[in-house]
Amino acid sequence: MYFCAMTVGLFQKIKIYTRRCISFLIGDETTLTLENRLFNSVCLIAIFIMVFNIPFNYLSGLKVTAVIFFILTVFLSYIYYTARFRKRLMFSLVVSSILVILLFAVNYFYSAGIRGASLLSFILVFILVIIVSPRSLYWLWVSLCLLVVIGLLVIEYHLPNSVQVSYVDDKALFVDIAFTYATGIVVSFFSLFYLKEAYNKEKKSSDQKAIELAQLNDEKLKLFSIISHDLQAPLSSLHSYVRLVASERLAADERKQVERGLANALHGTQEMLSNMLVWSQSQLRGLHVELVQNNVSEILMPVIDIQKIYAAQKGIAMETCLDQSLQAMVDRDMLQLIVRNLLNNAIKFTLSGGYIRISVVRSGERCRILVEDNGIGMSKEQQVELFSLRTRSTYGTNNERGIGLGLFLCKEYTVAQNGNIAFESELGKGTTFSLSLPLVN
Repeated sequence: MYFCAMTVGLFQKIKIYTRRCISFLIGDETTLTLENRLFNSVCLIAIFIMVFNIPFNYLSGLKVTAVIFFILTVFLSYIYYTARFRKRLMFSLVVSSILVILLFAVNYFYSAGIRGASLLSFILVFILVIIVSPRSLYWLWVSLCLLVVIGLLVIEYHLPNSVQVSYVDDKALFVDIAFTYATGIVVSFFSLFYLKEAYNKEKKSSDQKAIELAQLNDEKLKLFSIISHDLQAPLSSLHSYVRLVASERLAADERKQVERGLANALHGTQEMLSNMLVWSQSQLRGLHVELVQNNVSEILMPVIDIQKIYAAQKGIAMETCLDQSLQAMVDRDMLQLIVRNLLNNAIKFTLSGGYIRISVVRSGERCRILVEDNGIGMSKEQQVELFSLRTRSTYGTNNERGIGLGLFLCKEYTVAQNGNIAFESELGKGTTFSLSLPLVN
């Protein structure tokens, strides 16, 4: 068992090392394009073939061919270096392809012409060049290869003495043709296999992105549908409250109650519209974050003071425990939006007579902002999709309406500030949100 475990471990290490070597030789997909990596792979394959062919051709009597392959090996090594490390793909591709075709044309006259393996070599070169070339150069390689091969055949037909048979015997000729054919099959297979694997990988990635975009689009459409529906109720309430106030037929107590209801309705609608505006701007203009050293407590105090007023109107006590010394790299507006939404939610889902506690404390090298309440809590189903756009209309303890967009923004803006957000909630016992941000050293 120990020997088997050692063997498996050794194979795993070899596999990892091999992958690292291949990644180094052909380039990483994060730094090089697929075309560049394909070209690097083809260059390495071609260099390997050339190195192997130098002694093979020399021993077969094709000394000129061996010299040509040596020149090609040196040149392709330079071309590979230029494409892999200097990232000059187009220059390397065009120059190397033209030179290889021309040198193979010269080699045609020293390797028995049509009776040798040169035409098979031309086909292999054409396949490899087409694999690594952009579509715009296809016409060039098709035309060049056809013209060169047809020109060689015409020259040999009219001037047969221009072609030399350098093979030591017929056996060497047959071996060369068989070897060239086998090499062409193997190289073509691996090149096309790599190309197909890369294509399938890219296709899978694009399909996954398409699915995610479709899901996100469906979520946005659903969100807009919910928004359009849910805005009708608070606007209708506002209209009714305004009409009652304007009627001037209310007693003083009734008027105060109506005004309180009007203020609450305005506050809820304002929060909803504010979140919608912030979210729509981030969708249209992109998320812009400006991280600046700030005193966390100083940023939060204006938000806390305003939210205390709404908590007091609902009969909820709000406690604070703020470390005034903590400095963090944060976006002021984003942090205020996050805490405002967390406090607003706590007020919404806490019954009259309850409490909310907001704390700012140090936790190692990070600042933790805690918003705790003893409200109604959340069910397991609500917790699963809490920070997503897969939202549903929610109602507070006084029927305050919400669409859940605020918590989605909290998550998005926390991540944008290199922080993280988490929560703990139990149905009927309350909820605690924890926001963690990096402190300034």
